[in-house]
Amino acid sequence: MFKKRISTVIISTLLMSSLSINAKEKETHPLLSPTEQIQENQASNWLDQESYILATNAYLWGSTLVRMEQIVRKYTDMSQPQNDTSYRAPLNHFGHARRLPTNLDTDMPTANRDTLYSSAVVDVSNEPIILSTPAVKDRYFVIDLFDMWHNLFKYVGTRETGTNAQKIMIVPPNWVGDIPTGLTVIEAPTTKIWLWGRTQVFGEKDYQNVHDIQNKYTLTPLSKYLAHDSSDFVSQPLPARAGKQDDPLRFYEELGAYIKDNPIAERQQALLGQFNKIGLSKDGFDRTKLTSKMKVQLEKAIKDGQKIVSVQASNPVTLKAKDGWFYSFVLDQFGDDNALRSLVAHPYLGGQGAKEAMYPIAYTDINNQFLSGEKDYSIHFDNQPPVAAFWSITIYDAQTKMLIANDIHRFNINDQTPIQKNSDGSFDLVLSNQKPTNPKDLANWLPTPKGNFYAITRLYIPSQEILDMKWTVPPIQPTPYK
Repeated sequence: MFKKRISTVIISTLLMSSLSINAKEKETHPLLSPTEQIQENQASNWLDQESYILATNAYLWGSTLVRMEQIVRKYTDMSQPQNDTSYRAPLNHFGHARRLPTNLDTDMPTANRDTLYSSAVVDVSNEPIILSTPAVKDRYFVIDLFDMWHNLFKYVGTRETGTNAQKIMIVPPNWVGDIPTGLTVIEAPTTKIWLWGRTQVFGEKDYQNVHDIQNKYTLTPLSKYLAHDSSDFVSQPLPARAGKQDDPLRFYEELGAYIKDNPIAERQQALLGQFNKIGLSKDGFDRTKLTSKMKVQLEKAIKDGQKIVSVQASNPVTLKAKDGWFYSFVLDQFGDDNALRSLVAHPYLGGQGAKEAMYPIAYTDINNQFLSGEKDYSIHFDNQPPVAAFWSITIYDAQTKMLIANDIHRFNINDQTPIQKNSDGSFDLVLSNQKPTNPKDLANWLPTPKGNFYAITRLYIPSQEILDMKWTVPPIQPTPYK
């Protein structure tokens, strides 16, 4: 009865406030009764809760855009010397990693050891850009085109567009103009896009062959292409990140600034409209609309939003699980799953869709125990994974998301590794922090760290058998080596 009475009072009060009570009446009763004080506190608490919910949703929705805008600035920042695993380059130019990463290279979390990366940030706001790729017939390659919402809107490479040389004109949204003969047109959803390339490497002795291919990935402004001008060019650098470094609400400042530069999908327009209540709109971020209590809620939403994003790696709603491995089939079609989109744009930046590549990930063994260097494990394969390109398994430190230092300089096992097979063609991989003494186990050894780790299997151009999960990665089994 008491709760019902309080609820009635709250509703009555909210209705009264919307009718603009006469100021003289307020002056006549300057002190609130105990009941009125309770109702006012309750209303304030619910308004705080609304601000928190809206701000959390704004983080889940907008953190991908903020991340991508930060990345394109980071990847075009040439102010510091670059090492040979770096793929940074000036705007509208390709940068290429020239060797495979090791545990000492920390620029890319969960980096693979199967391909050399290529990266380019392309701005088509002034004019279209021509992407040229050579014929690549002896190995797998792909260049993914991402917009600023981490939507992978086009694949260029072995599976999607073939192995012949190609010339593709990338145009801005709603572009109208003449198309030169021999060019394929791709319309970018945003005026800035990120090109993320992978070219397969057959061991470290194969580097020069890959470099020759990478050097033929080129970008040319349309005006220079039409003029047959092959000279180098300089594009205007991107402006600095929005906001100030010490601002606890900088995320919203950045999001507000980047919203103005990037089209928002029609299906998400209504969501943005709700954020007006926390000062966020298509015109930017207006913190003057916030009370001090609302600012506290917005700060809290950033921290909690990060936690919500981080646990999507094991969300059973968006992933399929089998034998301790989690599979995702939506890395190039997130739809409205903004939390998963944000997860991929952060530690798994640049992930591809299932038809191009599958990335089963395992944090636990078959017994649902976290993987740890304090134990030894094995993975038994009846046969090679059924893929059209290549497969690999890589171990990463759970804390740093980086590769694992080891005595034999092995960071993964793939279809090029000279593993020892059993008489029936099956094989067993050995996961251990300790170097095996048995020659066969050593040949199949995948080193692990002393602490917790996770494993990623990469299945490039997976067969329909994998896509249907009729073939899955075998479980990680604890073994009694120690």
